[in-house]
Amino acid sequence: MKLHELNAIMNAYDNTVAYGSECNAWQDFVADCFDMLGTAPFSDANRNDPVPDEMEEYWTDVADGCSDDYDAHTGTRIDR
Repeated sequence: MKLHELNAIMNAYDNTVAYGSECNAWQDFVADCFDMLGTAPFSDANRNDPVPDEMEEYWTDVADGCSDDYDAHTGTRIDR
């Protein structure tokens, strides 16, 4: 998967659960992109860069509401 594809998935999720603001999942996704890829997920310069499989799997699970780390309906971090 390319960065722009994962960005679109997470952006759609954020717009669904936190319309008009940014949920924790979106904020953490952006931070993860900087940490793992050294770029913002919405960077035009890096839009076609591939993302690591584990990153793709983790964030698509979040967007699908299948993560134990975020509330599926709000994108809020679940502290354990």
